[in-house]
Amino acid sequence: MNRFMFGFNAAILSAMLWPSLPPVSLLPIFVLSAAILFRREPLIAGGLLAVGWVTIYAQQLLTWEAPNPEQNLVVKGEIISLVSRNSDWINVDIRLLRSNSSEILSKNLRLSWNNAPKVEAGEIWELEIKAKPITSVLNQGGYNQQRSLLSRHIVARGSVKGGKRLTKGFSLRSEIISAVTPHLRPLEGGDLILALLLGDKSLIDSERWHSLRVTGAGHLVAISGLHLSVVGAWIFVMTTFLLSHCSPQPGRRNLLLAAILSALTCSIYAYLAGFALPTQRALVMLLLLLLLSMIKRFSSPWERLLTAMFLLLLLDPFSCLSAGFWLSFSALSIILLTITHSQGTISDMDDEPSNWLRFRKKLSLFWSIQWRLSLGLGLLQALFFGGMSAYGLVFNFLFVPWFSLLVIPLSILSLIVWGVGLVIGLDLSGVFSLVELGLAPVLHAFTIVEQLPAAWVPVSSQMIVALSFCFIGLFLLKNISKGSWRCATLVFILPLLLTIWGRLVPATEHEWRLHLLDVGQGLSVVIEKAGRAWIYDTGAAYGDSFSYAERVILPFLYARGITEVDYLVLSHGDNDHAGGAEKVISVFPGLKVITDLSQFSDIDCRPKALSWYGLDIEILAPAQMKGGNDGSCVVSVSDRYHRVLLPGDIEMRGEWTLMKQGIPLQSEVLVAPHHGSQTSSTQAFINRVSPQLVLFASGFNNRYGFPRQDVVNRYTLSGSEVLTSGTEGQISVIFKQEAREIKSYRSDLAPFWYNRLFRFGEMADPE
Repeated sequence: MNRFMFGFNAAILSAMLWPSLPPVSLLPIFVLSAAILFRREPLIAGGLLAVGWVTIYAQQLLTWEAPNPEQNLVVKGEIISLVSRNSDWINVDIRLLRSNSSEILSKNLRLSWNNAPKVEAGEIWELEIKAKPITSVLNQGGYNQQRSLLSRHIVARGSVKGGKRLTKGFSLRSEIISAVTPHLRPLEGGDLILALLLGDKSLIDSERWHSLRVTGAGHLVAISGLHLSVVGAWIFVMTTFLLSHCSPQPGRRNLLLAAILSALTCSIYAYLAGFALPTQRALVMLLLLLLLSMIKRFSSPWERLLTAMFLLLLLDPFSCLSAGFWLSFSALSIILLTITHSQGTISDMDDEPSNWLRFRKKLSLFWSIQWRLSLGLGLLQALFFGGMSAYGLVFNFLFVPWFSLLVIPLSILSLIVWGVGLVIGLDLSGVFSLVELGLAPVLHAFTIVEQLPAAWVPVSSQMIVALSFCFIGLFLLKNISKGSWRCATLVFILPLLLTIWGRLVPATEHEWRLHLLDVGQGLSVVIEKAGRAWIYDTGAAYGDSFSYAERVILPFLYARGITEVDYLVLSHGDNDHAGGAEKVISVFPGLKVITDLSQFSDIDCRPKALSWYGLDIEILAPAQMKGGNDGSCVVSVSDRYHRVLLPGDIEMRGEWTLMKQGIPLQSEVLVAPHHGSQTSSTQAFINRVSPQLVLFASGFNNRYGFPRQDVVNRYTLSGSEVLTSGTEGQISVIFKQEAREIKSYRSDLAPFWYNRLFRFGEMADPE
């Protein structure tokens, strides 16, 4: 094994866990040290060179003209993809055209555009935009959009205020999509066919995405290494077969011609898929493996995989930030591991006297690859997406070969036939019905799986780690022969046993947690104790396709292993507080809703006291039902040692009304009223509550300017510690009898450099 490449790859992959990137000033030291150690310690030399390469790469990619946040910015860029369309809004990615020769790497922006004209990939536009950093909401279990955008070289987001098309541009792919979509839209499986052929997922609706998720089949419609490998393998086999019969040669000419044609076909397919970064990476990896196999430079499959990873990370070290990178290389590693482990069986296949026995051994190898892929990739999917498909193993075992042998080749062939008919003036769109016929078993399987119990199993982050250690232990147990070492491997099973025990036996009686979730410019608080929870507000929902309850709250609960929610408090009816109520209620139909909103209410907000697992929940206000912010449910949570006050959006009048009731308000922790606006947090209220810790539920760089600086100053001058969800991400306060511990997502739970990109091209610790 090439130790230099191994050290280089390991160092770059470890960059996902670095708290910060080294300063560029240290680059000469890294390069010089690597040169000195190259011969003696190639492993260390590779690691040092990788650190230097990541440093310079990040500096080049993240350095961008920092616009004045108060002014719009005019940029010139090429439309590279239409990401999504929602009502009158579209989201597009553009590639900035380089403004000066010092820029080595191209930079992309993700822009939202209201009432946009028709735009197509390949067009050049001059756009006036309101730019903002790629900072996104960050919570346990939630989708890390910040990391995902960075892996796609998107250095900023923004909204389009106006634009002018400079060049129309021509994109063969766009023309094909425009021409073929009307023929595919009426077909039941037309959305999947369009995604398979051209990487366009615009026809896939939320119901179909749900079907793909619960069956673990999402990878089948995302053009990646699987699809390119299938297309390349078909072309290689067919070309080799034809050349061997039409023009047999004793040398390697036919193999080389087949390999070249296979590589060319895969490149064309990648172009039709839009050359998205995941597709580019899969193509580069496939071409490198094909090249290394043809020149016979490396005899070991592991050497080829190591070299392919080295060259891919050399071209783009940020590729390791994407889930697709880990899924692709993990799949290849599992396949190679299985084949290597079965080398003896493979070599003996041709020696078997019976065709049936040879078939059985091949089927056994195929099954071994499938169940290992399903388990290994299932764990990775659980890590990245917070859950597993309970029936993914069976579904993929049946339909991965079905797609490989029938659906993908038939789709490509149908597109070619349709294209030829288009050129000669014939309507041959009926050929796509053959593809839909091939998809019929898949669509029927979707319906069956969706009706089965526990089709999608949420998995807590603790359980994912425990399962990973367990599988490592089982692998070592099977492959280590020495008795004492075999016993030692059982240690890897302990995390799983402890996790299961922790689910069966609740935590200590006095420990409970408050989680202020990062839901943008909204509010959601989760109180957790003994594996159960209750929720105060749900954040906002926008349209039919977005809800913070679905995107943040539910993944957070699943990541924490919480499956029971007893109460939901809706402070008042504003969207940023109650927008996700229906979603939460639909998932936990047995919970009790405390609110004055008549459509949801089980318990009103008149002052009362409740007891919940040793905690006292007191509803303090309002004494009479009222509308607006001052009608917010004010809730106090306490035990013998700590007290938390949740005042919703009450303003000055609501604060004075609360204080006039004469009830004790002093609290150790306060979630600041109305997100830290100037209409709340009067000095009298602050003095009465006297909080040691104040949490502001405010989105990063929000348009209201919350929390207002003078409000923050009032709290800090009163001796309070202040934290804001927009800069900290999720904030968790752990109460342990008389002790209190604070953890925030960016500083403690995931303190990685890519989570701290707050300004254009700058990495900073949240303040």
